[in-house]
Amino acid sequence: METNNSIPKWVISSAVTDCNDVYKFAYRYRKPDRFTGRGKENEQAIIQGHLDDIARHGYTSKAHHDNIAGKILTYIPQTN
Repeated sequence: METNNSIPKWVISSAVTDCNDVYKFAYRYRKPDRFTGRGKENEQAIIQGHLDDIARHGYTSKAHHDNIAGKILTYIPQTN
């Protein structure tokens, strides 16, 4: 995975590698009752938050209590 060198090591070590976009990351790893189960407006706000994180930091993350894995997960878009 080629990434921005300024991304912290903990982010890289917790990054998922089976998603090729932020939408798949959110739909695959977020708990449904805290994502799609709270209405379309909430779902869109969460996606926008992930996109804002990527624009600011180069990655987005999800805390352990909001995802199905039970640990911090990050998504880092591929750079070409």
